[in-house]
Amino acid sequence: MTAKIVLIGNYKSDMQYSMQIFEELMAEGYKKSKFHVSVIRPNEVLINFAFNKKILMKWLGYTDKFILFPIKLLIIQVSNFILRKRVSYHICDHSNAIYLYFLPKNKTLITCHDVLAIRAGLGFSDTYCSTTKYGVFLQKIILKALSGANKLAAVSEFTLNQLKQIDRKPNISKNWICIHNALSEKFAPLEEVEIQKLLNKFKLLKDKDLILHVGSDLERKNRKLLIYMIYELQKDWDGLVIFAGEKLNSELLELIQELNISNRIVQINNPSDREIIALYSHCQAMIFPSYSEGFGWPIIEAQACGAPVITTCKAPMMSEVGGKAALYADPDSPTDFINQFLKLNNQLFRNEIISLGYQNSKRFDFDNTMRQYVELLKN
Repeated sequence: MTAKIVLIGNYKSDMQYSMQIFEELMAEGYKKSKFHVSVIRPNEVLINFAFNKKILMKWLGYTDKFILFPIKLLIIQVSNFILRKRVSYHICDHSNAIYLYFLPKNKTLITCHDVLAIRAGLGFSDTYCSTTKYGVFLQKIILKALSGANKLAAVSEFTLNQLKQIDRKPNISKNWICIHNALSEKFAPLEEVEIQKLLNKFKLLKDKDLILHVGSDLERKNRKLLIYMIYELQKDWDGLVIFAGEKLNSELLELIQELNISNRIVQINNPSDREIIALYSHCQAMIFPSYSEGFGWPIIEAQACGAPVITTCKAPMMSEVGGKAALYADPDSPTDFINQFLKLNNQLFRNEIISLGYQNSKRFDFDNTMRQYVELLKN
């Protein structure tokens, strides 16, 4: 009989795009592993009555997620019990760990992508995450639920060790392991004709060298460093910095105006997967100066597409993800990043970094990752 698994996804209004990508990868992987896969997530019910008022959207969204959806999970459990269905569950995002209370623990695994928000709620200052009073309360609930998980996969050893340090139930038996994020097979270099076809609509990029940043506008992503970097670099380099992802916030836009470098900055909001791959394939370097990460997906995506990567000399970016195939710099020093970038002017050195990047990205093999998840699920 075909094994069945239900993936627990994120509330769509929360717009957790990276978690959506992970969920899609997991669904694809379980199907390849001969599972019957279905995906459920909190439905947008009450939030539709918020009339675009932020405070109403917030609290009605919480009601959809934390009251209506748990009721749905309980109904599913009763139905499966009556029909004697054998079903496993995978909570794809640790921020939904609360749903573990409404699922069978021995048949449910959780993926923990990071503990940054949780540690911020506990008062740690090295996360570069801010939190409200309610956020502190919510993160403590998430940590308590995570601590009770029988089966858990952290996306890096760094994240797993941080979670173990704050574990609220260290004395109960657990199967917690590290399973690195997989690299989707779609990330590979594109031919120049395809690159130009995909990027043709971005007229400002024509015939320009590019530095690429991929990510959100969170403080910990350290976009400010790239703004100072291009300001210092502009006399020695005639290219553009591309911010692909969320829009730049007002503080960063004001800084760009103040430094008079608007003509050196291009925003590409929410690019498609193919556009991201084209940017990776075309850029002179992908720069990822984050202060804190649970893993750092763009590093291996860029390497798989042939882009040299310059990232932060911090774990897990340096110790687990980039390895010997990336260049590293101090996230508080634009000059440090510039010096690493200028090393790429040496074509032999650039070619070596690109070759090492290809090799490094192969460590994050999709099929191997799925084998580990299936083993954890069945253990």
